[in-house]
Amino acid sequence: MTIVARVFSVTLPDLPDVADHAIAGKATVPAVELLDLLLKTVTANSTRGDAVSSPLAMTNASFPRFLPAAEVPHCAFAVTLEDRTAGTQATLTSRISLAGGIHRTRTHAMVTVGGSCPETPPPPALTHDFELPAERAYSDLIPFGPRFRNLRGPVRLGRHGAEGTVHSPEPARSNPSLAGCPYLLDSAMHLACLWRQRYAGYVAYPTGFAARTIAFATAQGKRRCIVVPRSVEPRRMSCDLWLMDEEGRMCDAVVGLAMAPLANGALPPRWVAHGESPLHLP
Repeated sequence: MTIVARVFSVTLPDLPDVADHAIAGKATVPAVELLDLLLKTVTANSTRGDAVSSPLAMTNASFPRFLPAAEVPHCAFAVTLEDRTAGTQATLTSRISLAGGIHRTRTHAMVTVGGSCPETPPPPALTHDFELPAERAYSDLIPFGPRFRNLRGPVRLGRHGAEGTVHSPEPARSNPSLAGCPYLLDSAMHLACLWRQRYAGYVAYPTGFAARTIAFATAQGKRRCIVVPRSVEPRRMSCDLWLMDEEGRMCDAVVGLAMAPLANGALPPRWVAHGESPLHLP
């Protein structure tokens, strides 16, 4: 099979709330926004029917480099599409101009869209030994601003997984992709981060996933979220997550979500990492 690469100049959507998404003190474009841009580019330009079908498969996603919001005005962005047997591979790169006339090209996200949907088992039943309000989680553990505080109500954690409810913020996102509201997956990954802080003792960020199946996308609403760890290592974690609707249907499932800490490895507060809090926090 001859692989032909097609390159499209793209513009990141206006993100007036990106200051609410700060990592290590820097406003950073969320990985879900980069994934959304890739999906929209595939939808508009792919020659494959399975890239716009439902359920929709996304595989081999990677977010190898953060994109600080301050760099966006100085970058030219491009998406490269390659139609392969397994689907359409999409890669987002930026070209930034540096001092002295130097230009640097960097890869920020990649994913394969289309192909067959992987087998996704239903989420297991969980037991919990730790509960906290979502407001406490954001004030103490994931200090994002209001637009990215989309876990709601109680968050329940146990050795074998975590669950909570995620909501899309108001006002609704205009022109959503086939994946629906990106904030739902974003806040589901917050739940994975909370589990990691509680049971592995460090703060981790998503770096990619093996597979994602979107069966019922929504542009606005809420989902019940379940996160279950697959493997936990000193500097790496893999987990699965599910987003379910109020009827219990599996709407969005991610297999093999990879998470890792920053190089300088921020540590969570002692009360969460060492269990120095009762089951119900004030």
